[in-house]
Amino acid sequence: MTKTFARSSALLLMMLTLGFLCGGEAQAQKKVRFAYPSSADMGDIPSLLAWEQLKKQGIEVIPTFFPKTDLAVQAVVAGEADMGSAAGIAVVKAVESGMNVRIIGEQVRNEWQLVTPVSFKDPKQLDGKRVGYHAPITVTEALVKWMANHYKITPNWMIIPGSEVRAEALMRGQLDATPAEIGDVLNILQAKPGQFHVLISYAKIFPQLIGSMYFARADYVQKNAAIVESVLEAILKVHRSIEERPGLVKENTLKLLPETKPELIDATAAAYKELRIWDINGGAGKDRGEASIKFFEESGLLKKGAVSYQQAFDTGPLDKVLKKIGRKG
Repeated sequence: MTKTFARSSALLLMMLTLGFLCGGEAQAQKKVRFAYPSSADMGDIPSLLAWEQLKKQGIEVIPTFFPKTDLAVQAVVAGEADMGSAAGIAVVKAVESGMNVRIIGEQVRNEWQLVTPVSFKDPKQLDGKRVGYHAPITVTEALVKWMANHYKITPNWMIIPGSEVRAEALMRGQLDATPAEIGDVLNILQAKPGQFHVLISYAKIFPQLIGSMYFARADYVQKNAAIVESVLEAILKVHRSIEERPGLVKENTLKLLPETKPELIDATAAAYKELRIWDINGGAGKDRGEASIKFFEESGLLKKGAVSYQQAFDTGPLDKVLKKIGRKG
């Protein structure tokens, strides 16, 4: 009887141990395929840090860096990626086209600056000149097309993917103007002192405009609500940590982005802090969403009334996260 009991206890212990190990293995095997719309830059630092934290929670985020925005969007739509980041306009246009995707949070606010040689004093002077932007249906196209409509000019449009690539083209005299990210603006001004300047600070003119947004298929959000909430929570916690300790940007930039010029890190981080590039509450609220949709309509990239805030955004997971960790002012 004792031997039988001992055997039964040993068997039960073995089954519980195996069950625990299998359960732990299953937890460690939760994977999220994430699509980025370009090579990694400083705007990606919070998400890259969040992925490290999520791995400790048993969620492995597998990033793929696509060369163009539309490829990242297509990957999510086709189910080749679960979530991604892309210009807000790209996701809104996908919704307009009938694709089942939704914006779930903001990666970075609008940080774009139009850089030109100092000889250009007025945007009207860019009529007929070479103006480069990242790709069709991107925030850079929306910004320069707004400029063209607003100032009634017709530049010679040039599509050149990558802010850093356009910055190099500008410095080599192959472009007359381009929207650039803060890091690339500082690089241009430092590399060619007195030769270039910021003609339009879109970040200051349009503070309500959404920038690069986190998005996913609507069905993925519904079926994987817990994972989506975990991802957003990890990202927001990093945003808040950086808000409290700006030095985290410098500490992690060279580790995560070794090709970054060390002399530009402090200035870029300071500019990001001034503009509050990383929203501590997720940045997908109705006011900014509706203002951005209106801007896209006025820039000529979105048909008026084609997409509503409710159609393009799903803040359900973000709202749950904010309820859990609290909203900050």
